Amino acid sequence: MDLWHKRLGHMSEKGLQTLVRRQIFPTISGTNLSHCDHCLIGKHHRVAYVKKTNKKKTEILDLIYSEMCGPMSVKTHGDASYFVIFIDDASGKVWICVLKSKDQLFEVFKDFHVEIE
Repeated sequence: MDLWHKRLGHMSEKGLQTLVRRQIFPTISGTNLSHCDHCLIGKHHRVAYVKKTNKKKTEILDLIYSEMCGPMSVKTHGDASYFVIFIDDASGKVWICVLKSKDQLFEVFKDFHVEIE
């Protein structure tokens, strides 16, 4: 019975007994399943993740997120294919700068930093 329990994907004891009654497995011996660690582990509940409180910064410009996107399939009138976005964590203020190529990113960042300072 234990062997068929494992072969049939850890089928329940009741399900195996039903198969025996229908004589699908006439040569099965034993009527009760022994202790199966895999079945017990499968029934355990996962421990909930501890949610970290994601506190926003209180001072403006303490933390700025940035993301670059592109190349876009449609270019702007100024022939830009990329854009970079800067977001202040405390205030939520957003700055967007368009770029013609990726290599302009560092220069745009330096200009943004000087403007913010």
